[in-house]
Amino acid sequence: MNKVTLERVLKWSSNNSKLKRIIEMKTESALPKGENYTSTILRVTLKVVLGNGRITNRSFIIKKENVGEGMNQLNSDFKLFNTEASVYTNILREMDYLMEEFGDTEGPLWCELIHYNQSDSTIILEDLKASGFATVKRTEGQDLDHARLVLRSLGRYHAMAKVLENRGLLSKDDYKPYLFLNNEVYIRNLIYGGKQALVKGMRAAWGEEWLEYADKLSQISFEEYSKRIKNCGNFDEATFKCLNHGDCWNNNILFQHDWEGRPIALRFVDFQIPHYNSPCVDVTYFMYTSIKPHVRRQNYTSLVEFYHKSLTCSLDRFGYKGPKPSLEDINNAMERLCFFGMSFFTGCSPPGTLTERTGALDLDLIIKTDGEEGIDIRVYSEEGVMEKIGEEIKRIVKLQDSWSR
Repeated sequence: MNKVTLERVLKWSSNNSKLKRIIEMKTESALPKGENYTSTILRVTLKVVLGNGRITNRSFIIKKENVGEGMNQLNSDFKLFNTEASVYTNILREMDYLMEEFGDTEGPLWCELIHYNQSDSTIILEDLKASGFATVKRTEGQDLDHARLVLRSLGRYHAMAKVLENRGLLSKDDYKPYLFLNNEVYIRNLIYGGKQALVKGMRAAWGEEWLEYADKLSQISFEEYSKRIKNCGNFDEATFKCLNHGDCWNNNILFQHDWEGRPIALRFVDFQIPHYNSPCVDVTYFMYTSIKPHVRRQNYTSLVEFYHKSLTCSLDRFGYKGPKPSLEDINNAMERLCFFGMSFFTGCSPPGTLTERTGALDLDLIIKTDGEEGIDIRVYSEEGVMEKIGEEIKRIVKLQDSWSR
């Protein structure tokens, strides 16, 4: 077969599978209430005619910007939808090329961007559910197999980001500092506000043996608290840094499973708050928000080692020639970030990750009231919550005691 004939055959084959006409369209919420905080997620199901005349179904995900006084402020501060569209069209596209260049056949770590409309802040994405992807239930958390796949994938993602930076295709100056580690407004509203809600919940329902811990948590001022949180992410210039995902937790990670239910592939979604810092920020955020607490506690050391191996092997695979972090470097960064991770996990995270209660975390109200309202403290008295976060509360208090010595 000559080149002209082959070209004709391939074009014909491509046209046969292209969408020619939409017959019907159905729109529904893609997520239950309380499963997403910054966007409205819709699933559009279409009955379509293809180029060869065949009638079939197609589905897509539409993300629209949430509105409200608090959400408008958040979107104004961080340009969430513009940022996400930029990551898809610039960074992830270049990562696709990088994988092709080095023969990485493991597959992408993201879904396909179909379209972005800047005028009404609407993003159209591939529907991963149609390809068999699904999230782990956020209230249950991930087991060891899922956690290992995420950390392996984060290592690949961070390595590709570092290679793009080295090639001048990614600039750290294009990304704002991480809101949870650098922005006083959001530290006050979400992390410190979460701590205050936790204290109220402990005093209301945890019993006398926990009152001392509640009292000690309440004694730290916002100024001191903010200083400690900021210091967690204040790494020096010698630290290995790269572009972080920024919101790597259960609802933003979709898995594909084999016939025995084992995770074999994943996709990260929601690239709205990327930032440049130690990759351990992503790792810490993920490990505290998304892994079953007992699994994280029992396997913490080996999971960090597993992530480090993935990162360094991926850096080698993609031809990175710069200095790579040692395991000691990664362990030191994780230790520095542990106060941030534990504070996020015990305070504002339970209303979003440990309860079935809808509306337990009202992000718009939290932002509008500077963290005074918006968290339902009944969450902290639900069955099992004390056991899931109690050990970390004790460690936070122990850290606070060490500061005053």
